[in-house]
Amino acid sequence: MPHSAHNTQLATREHTQYGYVDGAGIEVLHARFEHHRFATHAHDTWAIGAVLRGAKDSMTSARQPSIVNAGEVYAIPPHVAHAGMSIGNHGCEYVMLYVPDAEWQLQCDIHSVSPHAFSQPVKMRRAMAPFVQFAALSMQSSHMSSTWPDEWALLCEAVLGSMNDRDASAQSSSIVADKRLRDVQAYLQAFSGRNVPLDELAREASLSASELCRRFTAAFGLSPHRYQLVLRLKTAKHLLLDGVTPSAAAAATGFADQSHLGRHFKAVFGVTPGAVARRNSARTF
Repeated sequence: MPHSAHNTQLATREHTQYGYVDGAGIEVLHARFEHHRFATHAHDTWAIGAVLRGAKDSMTSARQPSIVNAGEVYAIPPHVAHAGMSIGNHGCEYVMLYVPDAEWQLQCDIHSVSPHAFSQPVKMRRAMAPFVQFAALSMQSSHMSSTWPDEWALLCEAVLGSMNDRDASAQSSSIVADKRLRDVQAYLQAFSGRNVPLDELAREASLSASELCRRFTAAFGLSPHRYQLVLRLKTAKHLLLDGVTPSAAAAATGFADQSHLGRHFKAVFGVTPGAVARRNSARTF
């Protein structure tokens, strides 16, 4: 097979679709990857995943793999650092929902399920079809804008309704950091449109740069640099959803150019800024 044809075939085996549900603030990724490896990052929402085919390593721990197989559902709490990659030679197809903390907590309360019940993957083959359906509808904003409460309730019933309340043995993801670190976190959030030098952060915390890095990473799972990079990427994503062009979003969030933004955006979110911009007129990406 010619080399170019082989590359084309590989490209067609990988795909991503991203949807956004306005009323709920839920983002949806339906993807199939073979070779893509996500850079370490953290979300400010719950990441609720369902693996449809193949297997993936959610990489929530540097010490041991976190393997999720086909037919399993898992959840990563807000602010927990993780990466991700497919396992084996056949790739991995999955649906991932990014659900605001208050909404996930509410649905878990409704169904008397611990929010941490999916800290370890749970076999739920019957939930795969509702995940796919919800993802497909999230790509059709004109339909989803009026029907999302019902569709979301159906998905939660499929995922949570059959679960008994269980006390997860995993450690709570809530982080008790000292005030200096919380101040640094707030400072990075306030200035997410630019690169904040480490010495500036160290002055804000009244710590040495090395001590700040050590304590911040221990508290939040990401170094100050990685934390602010992810914040800037999130800011760029929201700008793209609001109709800003990729080049303008890159300039507004402190990236050198659109290509610079694109490399990091794809590493964290799995899709390009252009894919977000193309979908924004339908309020999905």
